[in-house]
Amino acid sequence: MIIDLAGAHIWDASSVAAPDAVTTKYEARGKTVEIIGLNPHSARMHDTLSGELTGGH
Repeated sequence: MIIDLAGAHIWDASSVAAPDAVTTKYEARGKTVEIIGLNPHSARMHDTLSGELTGGH
């Protein structure tokens, strides 16, 4: 599955948590997920915070 965020901007931790939650759910079902189209700032934010946030569910 490809998530194209070319028109989006990651502003904060909650912006990272949303695609992370989708990725986690699909990967748990054996699917491969790729996030594409992040601008440089958003890519840095995602790389820094991805996997660091937990939903506690």
